[in-house]
Amino acid sequence: MTSIGELVRRVWRLVRRDRYTADLEEEMRLHLELREARLREHGATEEDARAGARRRFGRTVAIEERSRDEWGFSWIADAAADFRFAARRLRLRPGFSAATIIVAALGIGATTAVFSAVDAALIRPLPFADPSRLVVLPDVTMPYDFGEPPTHSAIHWVDMHDIAAQHDVFSQVGAYAAGGLNLADQAHPRRVNVGVVTSGFFEMLGARVRFGHTFGDAESHPNGAQSAILSDKLWRTQFGSADVIGKSIELSGKRYSIVGIANPGFDFPDESDLWIPMTVPVTFDTFAPFRGFLNSIVVARMAPRVTSATAAARVIALWERGLGPGVNDPRTSARERLAAVHKEGGAVPLQQELVGTRGRALLILMGVTTLLLLIACTNVASMLLSDAVSRRREIALREVLGASRARIARQLLAESLLLAFAGAAAGIAMSPAALHVLDAMMPADLAGVAPPQIDVRVLIFAVGLALLTGLVFGLWPAVSSARADAVETIKSGGLGTTADRLGVARRALIASEMALTVMLLVGSGLMLRSLSRLLGQNNGMRTDRVGTLELSFRTDEPWQERLAAVRRMLDRLDRDPSIASAGVVNDLPLRAHGGMTLQVDIDGLPAPTSMDDIRFARQLMATGGYFKALGIPLLRGRMFTADDDSLAPKVAVINATMARKWWPNSDAIGHTFRSAGGQYTIVGVIADVREATLDDSVIPQMYFSIEAGTPQNIALVARSNLPSEQLLARMTAAVRAVDPRQAVYNVRMMDDVVSHSVAPRSTNTTLITIFGAIALLLSAFGIYGVVSYSAARRTREFGIRAALGATSANIVALVGREMIAVLIVGVALGLGGAWALSRVLASLLYEVNVHDLRTFMLAPVPLVLLAIVATLVPSLRATRVSPMEVMRTE
Repeated sequence: MTSIGELVRRVWRLVRRDRYTADLEEEMRLHLELREARLREHGATEEDARAGARRRFGRTVAIEERSRDEWGFSWIADAAADFRFAARRLRLRPGFSAATIIVAALGIGATTAVFSAVDAALIRPLPFADPSRLVVLPDVTMPYDFGEPPTHSAIHWVDMHDIAAQHDVFSQVGAYAAGGLNLADQAHPRRVNVGVVTSGFFEMLGARVRFGHTFGDAESHPNGAQSAILSDKLWRTQFGSADVIGKSIELSGKRYSIVGIANPGFDFPDESDLWIPMTVPVTFDTFAPFRGFLNSIVVARMAPRVTSATAAARVIALWERGLGPGVNDPRTSARERLAAVHKEGGAVPLQQELVGTRGRALLILMGVTTLLLLIACTNVASMLLSDAVSRRREIALREVLGASRARIARQLLAESLLLAFAGAAAGIAMSPAALHVLDAMMPADLAGVAPPQIDVRVLIFAVGLALLTGLVFGLWPAVSSARADAVETIKSGGLGTTADRLGVARRALIASEMALTVMLLVGSGLMLRSLSRLLGQNNGMRTDRVGTLELSFRTDEPWQERLAAVRRMLDRLDRDPSIASAGVVNDLPLRAHGGMTLQVDIDGLPAPTSMDDIRFARQLMATGGYFKALGIPLLRGRMFTADDDSLAPKVAVINATMARKWWPNSDAIGHTFRSAGGQYTIVGVIADVREATLDDSVIPQMYFSIEAGTPQNIALVARSNLPSEQLLARMTAAVRAVDPRQAVYNVRMMDDVVSHSVAPRSTNTTLITIFGAIALLLSAFGIYGVVSYSAARRTREFGIRAALGATSANIVALVGREMIAVLIVGVALGLGGAWALSRVLASLLYEVNVHDLRTFMLAPVPLVLLAIVATLVPSLRATRVSPMEVMRTE
């Protein structure tokens, strides 16, 4: 066993290798001079003494090598020499080197960029204290107090108080919600993201404040102190890092005292600009600034040594006890509720809850980039294999001169590793440009918490990937070249013969590359058909040349004043001759959480007898101009007018789905229903509009007139032929002319709203399609390179065949015959692999069968066409070989 001292000496010899080598050479020179002197003393001549001394001393080169081996770590020096030689050789072939590095960079760069997104969403721990112990309790509610006497029921809904009492399972419990409020500012009113959190929320996540303190008991009770904690970013941008602790700010008409400044980098949830307290129990005032409702998420920290399975079991046990005897009665909703709790899992890790369904899409994209990387590896391996064949004479001579096969293989492997690391460096340099595109794929709830980035973890992954790919595409050519028969190679002069056709190795590589490419083409074809169907469906409106913006009125502002402001805004737009139409709605279409779903009781129909019979419809509020601005067709009846105010009878406009569902055999116009505390008469039926997402089914929708009660939050829409920048500027100016202190946000064109609603799906489709196109080009490049090389190696054969009477068609068929067989095998394997793996895309497809025959038949066509072209070009070049020139060289 090597001692520590010996190990240190060996390391020192490695560091000072040049000095030790010089000392060794000097010592051997002295030994030779002493032997020569002794021989001359015995009468030998000068020449005989020199020859005799060298003969008795031995080979100096061998002695030097043995001595360096004794110093230790000689393999490091040998490896360095191999890489230096590889660098010199690659520098002498810039075309080959550049092509290989570009191909490797495409595969490694794409895989590294996607891995950064997968790492951020699924692997990297959340930036909280001990994040693995944080769980979301999706079915647990917040305790509430709405000023009504408690109702007695056999069912008890598990709330946050029940969880807080489980001290042996949960050490801390809290809740949060995310919304938006207007931050008042005389010069620049702005919309800010607001986190509504319970006391102890910061402590539970391990987050600290830079100045001041977090929320305490004084803020957590109803009617408690109105406090706010600012994010570091808002503190710097809005207040210039001034001392603001104890000062107040106005948020949508309410005053809040600043009690703390959060540490830099903390903005959970939803990239919050500031935080305000959530009272326990929740009251009407808690969420009054947020349209009266926000979706609250209950989070708990598990006690030490408690697993998520134990926590989930405890939550489910609480539900079973709270649901009472009704849990075993199939006629009640209690059993259904418990089934829902079991499906949710009781307790879900926080990171898993934040990622949601986007994790599967990211993993699919990672699989696609892995396929692309394999295609790049097979392409580079094919190039290196062809290059190794062209170097057979050089390699054979090195073997004859004493180089071992292992040393030859190591030298060739050094070249492949050098190419792989150069490709990785180029790929890493390109990766940041792809991160912006990947933002659309990231889960929305992780925004600001775990952004994809090129950090140390990703760099380590890229280096490991480069090492792996270098070994993958370099090992085969290195081993096959080292195993060649040196004597036979030198006898033949290293030239190709009629037997030097596409070898088994290269045929296998090209067939594998084709198969992987076909799999990618099928996947991108399915995704493109899905996206085309999604975007091509009728969404019930015309979004072209329509501008939108959103605004929120003060919470203490009476609805009559809101209505007056809305009328003045619309009046200014209506008087603008460049504006064709303008209107207002409380929630824009294609917003995931647009509108509120309310119970509907249809006059003339029997009352519901069970939970399944209750009728629900999405409630929206709008002006008549809204339907005209968005081009929503009126099927029957009329739109809202200014006369449909609070003094007139309540009226409603419904969509076609609601009319068909509850008045299937009659015209819905004139019928009445009860909802939202009033009775409404239907005066109009409009075409179906997809309110939530394009791929959701249309549900019943009912519109009430804003003239009868203007909501706090509205969206202004206007249609015009003006350029988008001018249209949006005029809409903003119309709002500011009415109220200079009004903050406007989400100022954009309606087409952008549609694009944003399908951004994850379209980004995924675009990336898979781009990867498929890159794979297609790499396959064509690989086919061309192999066929061109093979044709060049067979120049002598083609000349002889032409001299014996072979036609151009015969030579083209000779070159292309083997490639056609490879193409058939590759396409067949690719279609089989795509058929087996296409099911993983099922969750990403819309109205497209995963085994769509049309896609499977058309997807390989581009590859077949490019393969034919890539084969024909070198084949036709081979037909121009002159038999006389070939014979003259012989």
